[in-house]
Amino acid sequence: MTAMTPSDHFAKSTWMLASIAVVVAALYLAKELLVPLTLAVLLSFMLSPVCDWLERRRLPRIPAVMVTAVLGFAALGLLVWIAVVQMTELAPKMPEYQANLKAKLHSANTYAISVLSKVTSAGRDIGQNLPESEGPQEVEGTNERLYSVRVVSSPASPLEVFGGVFGTVLGGFASAGIVIVLVVFFLIRREDLRDRFIHLIGKDQVTVTTQMLEDAGTRVSRYLSMLLFINATFGTAVGIGLYLIGLPNAVLWGILAATLRFIPYLGPWIAAAMPIGLAMALSTGWLAPLLTIGLFVALELFSNNVMEPWLYGKRTGVSAVAVLVAAVFWTWLWGVVGLLLATPLTVCLLVIGKHVPQLSFLDVLLGNEPVFEPAKRVYQRLVAGDQEEAAQLVEDYCVETPLVEIYDTMLISALVLSQAHWRRGDFGEDRLKYILQSVKEIVQEQGERRREISAAEASENRDEDDEDSRPAVAADQAGLCVLCLPARNDADEIAGMMLSQLVDLPGCDVEAVPVPSAAGELIALVRQRQPQVICISALPPAAVMHARALCRRLRGRVPEGNLMVGLWHAQEDLNKAKERIGCGPHIHVVATLAEAREKIRLLMQPLLNQGA
Repeated sequence: MTAMTPSDHFAKSTWMLASIAVVVAALYLAKELLVPLTLAVLLSFMLSPVCDWLERRRLPRIPAVMVTAVLGFAALGLLVWIAVVQMTELAPKMPEYQANLKAKLHSANTYAISVLSKVTSAGRDIGQNLPESEGPQEVEGTNERLYSVRVVSSPASPLEVFGGVFGTVLGGFASAGIVIVLVVFFLIRREDLRDRFIHLIGKDQVTVTTQMLEDAGTRVSRYLSMLLFINATFGTAVGIGLYLIGLPNAVLWGILAATLRFIPYLGPWIAAAMPIGLAMALSTGWLAPLLTIGLFVALELFSNNVMEPWLYGKRTGVSAVAVLVAAVFWTWLWGVVGLLLATPLTVCLLVIGKHVPQLSFLDVLLGNEPVFEPAKRVYQRLVAGDQEEAAQLVEDYCVETPLVEIYDTMLISALVLSQAHWRRGDFGEDRLKYILQSVKEIVQEQGERRREISAAEASENRDEDDEDSRPAVAADQAGLCVLCLPARNDADEIAGMMLSQLVDLPGCDVEAVPVPSAAGELIALVRQRQPQVICISALPPAAVMHARALCRRLRGRVPEGNLMVGLWHAQEDLNKAKERIGCGPHIHVVATLAEAREKIRLLMQPLLNQGA
């Protein structure tokens, strides 16, 4: 399979951008058709579980759909009628609240108003003191003055006003009727429509298309149902709370709060602004406004932190940033209706991106799952030169992940990737040195933290029983030692440091040896220390070759069976690697730090028992 050339990538990107532009233009131009259709589809998702429940109770399809539609739209119509009645009751009282509201705002902003008055009066004085030349100029050679001309349109006739209002109301009723009819037919023919859609879109990929539809239907239906329940609960609590506070028309504010909460993030606070203003207008003090603010804050915190995680949590899979951007985008396309439909439509796009490979960028842009796995996140931050964030990521993962797993999956991977990318020419030697030094400092920091914890635990144990430390002292005096030798370079040395930290054997000195400056230093150190176990640390890409060269030089300088080679991150068969190293059948070859730690413990345990 041939690789794509840069021109192919450019053509593909251009084609994708052109397709997106055409789709957005079609959505904008056809919004009069698509808005009712989208509303009907989403309402069908919301009502279909009710229809399914009725059909499972032996009710035929058409009566079940009719009962569901009548109950659903009757409840919606009842809420609209109650809201209209409440608004008609509130409208005549609004002039009575203006004087109190002005007095309240005046008392809260006295200083600001006085400053503004001074600025205004100063500006008025400057305007009055302007010379005459600043006024309307006379035309040279004439005695006439210039005058501004303004065209005033004649007021609309009562018939025109009535026609405009009647047309708006009629259009709203017509759209509502279309949505109701579409919902009924969608519910009646939902299986047939599903099959036709699968045949039209993906008849050659029936499995993928079916999974996509099932995933979208489940997510959107559950999301809308749970959101409706949460918003209804929120609105009911708002109405009851405002009634207890003493605000009039509490039912209206509850309905408004439940409706506006469909708008992500901003909806609840838009709904809270009007009751807070009304509380300020009605009360002579600040108790009622503060109670109203506290009510909305408490309910919003309870809904966000208790009800939403309990009912659906993050199962929509959409990130918070994607929800905000989608709200702006759909509002620009379809207005207020688009704002209300932003999150459900974004969930549908996310599901499509999960199941259609050509649109996988939607899953990346809209999803809330991490784009990089932990190892790649740490390495990416190191490549970017952000050692602080890389260290913080390691620290965060240490809370729930064992250190040996972090070293094996994150930092060893970072070392391997850095070596591979440097050899490939992706960055220079300076960047490689920076990455290696950063990883080394992170490892040293983790080692210091482990030593502090171990020292604190040892101090507690010593206080409890001083005799517990005697075997360790005897073993130390016996000179038990494990050496971790680098096969060639600094990356091998850092991996050996990780292993030395992980091997915790009381009474045994585990030491990571730095890269020698001369060829014979490692042999001299081994001859001096006479270690019981030697582990050669080697990283790809030439790990086997470097390990084989060092093993041959160490032959006979360690007890038979106590020489080990760590081919970290090795992808090949370890038995074949052992044959390639060729230092006898008793050599141990491991691929992870966890395996190396366990092997060293097994090799040293008999010696530690003798020393005890």
